[in-house]
Amino acid sequence: MKASELKNKGIPFKLEDRDYELKFDMNTFCELEEIYGDINKAFEDLQNMKVKAIRALIYAAIKVDNENVTLKDVGSMLGIEDMEALGETINKALNNTMPEIEEEMLGE
Repeated sequence: MKASELKNKGIPFKLEDRDYELKFDMNTFCELEEIYGDINKAFEDLQNMKVKAIRALIYAAIKVDNENVTLKDVGSMLGIEDMEALGETINKALNNTMPEIEEEMLGE
């Protein structure tokens, strides 16, 4: 699969028996920027797997399907037992985004 085919491809995850999709697109970036005030700080916290950042990212993903969801709602949905699986989901979504950046840098 070419990196260009990965653009905006979401990674499925399940929370409270409901299926969602995590992808890094403009909606996700805007939600993270709104919560953090600085998208770079949001990504720094995601790289460090800070709980606030995980909650914010999952909120951004869920908000696509449910405009009325709040950060507190998402915080109530998340359990400690979800953190490992969500960490893997976040890493996969980030990895799907990174090849395109590398491809553009290499001029392919």
